[in-house]
Amino acid sequence: MDELAEQAGLDPIELRRRNEPPEDPEKHVPFSTRALIPCMEEGARLFGWDRRKAEPGQVREGRQLIGLGMAAASRSVILQPSKCRLRLEPNGRAVAEMAMTDIGTGSYTILTQIGADLLGLPPERVEVRLGDTDYPEASGSGGSFGANSSGAALYTAAEALKIELARRAGVEPDEARFENGALVAGNVSRTLEELAADGAIEVLGDFKPGDLAETYSQQSYGAHFCEAAVDIDTGEVRVRRFLSVHAAGRILNEKTARSQCLGGVTMGIGAALTEEVALDPRFGSYVNHDLAEYHVPVHADIPDMEVVFLPELDDKASPLKAKGVGELGICGVGAAVANAIYNACGVRVRDYPITLDKLLPGLGRFRDQAS
Repeated sequence: MDELAEQAGLDPIELRRRNEPPEDPEKHVPFSTRALIPCMEEGARLFGWDRRKAEPGQVREGRQLIGLGMAAASRSVILQPSKCRLRLEPNGRAVAEMAMTDIGTGSYTILTQIGADLLGLPPERVEVRLGDTDYPEASGSGGSFGANSSGAALYTAAEALKIELARRAGVEPDEARFENGALVAGNVSRTLEELAADGAIEVLGDFKPGDLAETYSQQSYGAHFCEAAVDIDTGEVRVRRFLSVHAAGRILNEKTARSQCLGGVTMGIGAALTEEVALDPRFGSYVNHDLAEYHVPVHADIPDMEVVFLPELDDKASPLKAKGVGELGICGVGAAVANAIYNACGVRVRDYPITLDKLLPGLGRFRDQAS
């Protein structure tokens, strides 16, 4: 896309703006939401994209060439069938159980928040239990579908609990809502402790994705902006600034979502600049299978990074109106780095990682100018 924009004499964002499709060009169905251009425009505003020089090699600081690059990000929305067992205890506490996992991505935190919000309870009165095969089967973690799928199961369970409690309270479920530890409908208000006084109430939420994924094209979107410096003597690359702007439906927890995107950007920078697998062709074995020789980014390699989420709700994506975030943070990061390097020094590298040996042959003219 960056090369096409250059050949067409267009800014990379303007190229995409002119070619923004009215519907999914492959499925020929409408987008549930599509905020790709808004992500790019907001990112351009925040990053100072208007200061970018279209011709490579125009910005220099001493022995370093400075360039700006951007790339788009997109990740399909995926939902998996999931179940959740929800139990209201006589003391008014809620316990949610599912065979979901928490691999460090914050599933316990997110599901506790969702449960508290749905049931009108403070988080300390919601207990989430995960990772046991005795619990109802759930989506698991991965593929950017974990929180959305398991959260949808919890939503379904909360709806089932509301129907059961409304029956016990003698009110219409459609008129009932959870609020401040009670079931409220019209002028009727019954505390959860009252409704469960005779014993725990248990329901099963069984979430199955419908056909909305077929009738709508559903993706999370983003735009990455990178500033990179290339040393004309050594070919060393330093990423100096990085900004990611995303639209991913309802952001269930901005702190954990931002952390995932920061991790994605870090992984993308590593993929672009250092990470490479060396394979022994004789035996098919990995030669550099340890952290001494498989080079991943360290603190000195990672610059100031900023992640911004645009407000969005997507009622076609899930009952929570949310989308996946996990992989979105890494999509397109390497391309943004490569484009920034090209804008800095005019060397286009299409083979990751972009190591100094691939840049040095194209830097001679800058060394000649400096000498």
